Amino acid sequence: MTPFKDIVFTPNEFSTLAKLEKNIFPVLENHGIIKTHRKRVGNVDRKVISLEEIQRYFNIIREFDTLQHEEKAAETMGTGAEQAGPTVSIHSLLKHIDPESQLADSEAFATATAYVAPHPSHKVQMFYNVKGGTGKSTLTAQFVMMASMLGYRVLAIDLDGQGHLTVNLDILDAHERPTVYDILINDLSIDQAILNVAPGLDLIPANLGLCNIEIPLNNKTRREYRLSEAIAKIADQYDLIVADTNPAASILNGSMMVASDRVNIVCATNPLSFHGMSLVMATIDMMQKEFRKELDVKIVPNMYDNREVISQEVLGELRSQFEPFCANSVVNRSADMNEATKRRTTVWDVSSKGSAAHDIAELTQELLKP
Repeated sequence: MTPFKDIVFTPNEFSTLAKLEKNIFPVLENHGIIKTHRKRVGNVDRKVISLEEIQRYFNIIREFDTLQHEEKAAETMGTGAEQAGPTVSIHSLLKHIDPESQLADSEAFATATAYVAPHPSHKVQMFYNVKGGTGKSTLTAQFVMMASMLGYRVLAIDLDGQGHLTVNLDILDAHERPTVYDILINDLSIDQAILNVAPGLDLIPANLGLCNIEIPLNNKTRREYRLSEAIAKIADQYDLIVADTNPAASILNGSMMVASDRVNIVCATNPLSFHGMSLVMATIDMMQKEFRKELDVKIVPNMYDNREVISQEVLGELRSQFEPFCANSVVNRSADMNEATKRRTTVWDVSSKGSAAHDIAELTQELLKP
């Protein structure tokens, strides 16, 4: 079992993730835009790409995309750069890196493009539902790992005493580590609770002690703002901060709403999960009014099975009753998701061509853009 921090990708897996035509990979490799190394797999030496190299690639593409838009804005005498588009021209990228390159002038690459992972429009996000069993922790883990693969500096915060996000990220000794309890109740500096779990991915873990936070937190002054103030101290170190919450309308979850820009409500496509959606939305509306804060809300349909009529009906009702909030992305029920949880890694490491990898990639892209 390979932990997330040590995963590697084959050129084909990388091309799928980066949405590149396979014939483009050798060109990017020759120009040093992506680097490979050899790894022994069974009896064969295979060409692979490390997680750090994947992250470096996406940062190169993102920086080049930003540069292009700044140059375009300057040429048109605009007041600022346009929002980054979904792709970068391979032709323009090669010309920028090597103006003398004959490949850059090749017709074969004139129309080829590279996917640009967008800059996160909502920096602080939380996954939430007052009902348990919706797959919230699993989606949170897959989302932060996918965002890390795309080159973002990510901080994951586990606010559930069960610690499922912590376990998903391969931390099995959380009972020995500080949590948000120590930050909010014992005045521990937040940077002392942060643990690096993989390149570009940090975590504030959780353990059962977090289940006892409500009473002491209730007795603290400015209780709803303490978490927001703590996060603000380290926010500039990250591109994305994501919290997994406990399944309750708790003070701690309310504190995370105050700190957040977006609330992602994970709704399993079954009748009981759908039944609680009105309560969840009412809770969020109440919080927005009380703290005079406007939150972006996304409802994420999860565990969808198109073979089940009830699953189809629930998805239809979600899109009908909560149309402004319902995500376009749907996460299908998949054995790959359970296997990834078992291995404590990303679904891409289980099967890069599977439906779970596709669904998580689509969901991540949607949650990162406006």
